[in-house]
Amino acid sequence: MNKQSNDMNVKNLCSRKLWELLKNAEWQSNTERFAIESELSGRRHYVKELEQLSDRETRH
Repeated sequence: MNKQSNDMNVKNLCSRKLWELLKNAEWQSNTERFAIESELSGRRHYVKELEQLSDRETRH
């Protein structure tokens, strides 16, 4: 998939679904993961959770 189709798919999903995909590592590539994180951050949903997830990954 190209970046544009990732963006379109991400924009069509609700925030809860995006969070579930991210939390459960159900993304296909780092590009897709970044698109999910960016979309959630832009919507200002799950901001604290995104920060906690990033902190956990940094510690590993």
